[in-house]
Amino acid sequence: MGNCKDCKYWESHTDIWKKSWNTCEFVDWVDYEQKIGDDTFAIYASASDDSGLKTGLKTGPMFGCIKFVSKSVKS
Repeated sequence: MGNCKDCKYWESHTDIWKKSWNTCEFVDWVDYEQKIGDDTFAIYASASDDSGLKTGLKTGPMFGCIKFVSKSVKS
């Protein structure tokens, strides 16, 4: 598995105030209930009322993660 910095979808940005950040241009936006592929990922966001914004990263069960920690490891 590779790292984001080496991926063709990793893009660097700088604004007019010289602030820099990186983004993954591969990721899609989806509805919270929307299904995604087993080995992919997407971002969801919901703000249907004034109680707050909900956002998150949705992943398929076979999506690879470089920060993986087994569920069997106790904290």
